[in-house]
Amino acid sequence: MLDNIREKIRALVVDSSKKGFETFLYTTTSIFTIAQENITILEVLLDGEEIDDYTFDVDTNKITITASALNTTNVIEVDYEYYKYSDTELDNYVRSALVFISVYSRSDEFNFELEGESAGDMEVIPTMDSHTADLVSLVASILIKPDYISYKLPNVSVVYPIKMPKEERIEKLVSRFNEGIGLNSILNFDIFPDNL
Repeated sequence: MLDNIREKIRALVVDSSKKGFETFLYTTTSIFTIAQENITILEVLLDGEEIDDYTFDVDTNKITITASALNTTNVIEVDYEYYKYSDTELDNYVRSALVFISVYSRSDEFNFELEGESAGDMEVIPTMDSHTADLVSLVASILIKPDYISYKLPNVSVVYPIKMPKEERIEKLVSRFNEGIGLNSILNFDIFPDNL
């Protein structure tokens, strides 16, 4: 479920994946720092041939080539995919969104926790339905991009007045969600701000 929420958040804040690569010339060390952050390595090439003899530390962004017999003519190419926001950053926004939803819903029905050691093993407890996951995605997106005035998922669209603070946006969204917004809805808080 958390992977699905991350994908929705990325769509809402326009954080689509991009591909890139970096090349390194072996000199005296087999450890190289990749400048781009939040990457997933697609392949590593040594003189144009794909290798599996490497390790990558996501915390330091360093790749270590473990292939033996490297020399000063070797060229290493690292092909990768990256996002603006890491899974760990998105998990922190999801955690914040769960707090906002819990506070503004005033109901034990929306008492969810994000549990796990790292981004790879995090999960939402208890399991939520996809409609609630949409709410979490929308709230997290508001926290990431508070200046956006509209958010759109396949089953719900939300439009806010330009000057509405993010806390008020979240409160109104959660309130409408608690009232029931239907399976396919457009919530336009810009047209009827005093009635909600």
